[in-house]
Amino acid sequence: MAFLSRFFGKKNPLDISLGQLRETQVKLDMQIRRIEGEIIEIDRQIALLFEQAKKAKSKAEELTIATKIKTLNQRKKNLQNTHFQLNKQMMLVSNLMIIKENEAILKNTPTWKILHEMSPEELEQRLTEMQLDTQNLNENLTQMLGYTDQALSTGGEFETDEELAEILDTIRAVKEGELEPDVAAEKVTGEERKKKHLELEEL
Repeated sequence: MAFLSRFFGKKNPLDISLGQLRETQVKLDMQIRRIEGEIIEIDRQIALLFEQAKKAKSKAEELTIATKIKTLNQRKKNLQNTHFQLNKQMMLVSNLMIIKENEAILKNTPTWKILHEMSPEELEQRLTEMQLDTQNLNENLTQMLGYTDQALSTGGEFETDEELAEILDTIRAVKEGELEPDVAAEKVTGEERKKKHLELEEL
């Protein structure tokens, strides 16, 4: 029980008070907002570096800028991973709050007994798998308890030389006027692919 045990010790998650959960929710929200701000700032810095690369006078200078972009991009990936984990924790806390707010009703259902018989670790894992709905809480919990564990794929990572080569190619495209710095920044950070994916989903 990696997350809840850090805040509340080894107690059963169902025994955590609503007040404690609300305090944790506020802290998580602040962390998420801070990370989102850092990611926005990194995107801005990468775009500025591509703007700077337009004036690079040597391959060595291009390589220096590309290395800085790579470092920033790796920092962004780390922040995105942290952001993902914090959002999972936020879902866990939110789901626990919904359960606590409806505890009186749930205690009269078989679901409550099942929840209490689960280990704290398993309960924490289950409560990060889906967002509970207050109006259909018992059905949601029944569905959740029937879920099988799923491993999350983190996706592949660039090899160092391949990533630098891609950044250098993008720098040259910027210098030749084929790409604007902000578009180049989106290209190397993966934001361009995300936008295209969202556009396809909207069609």
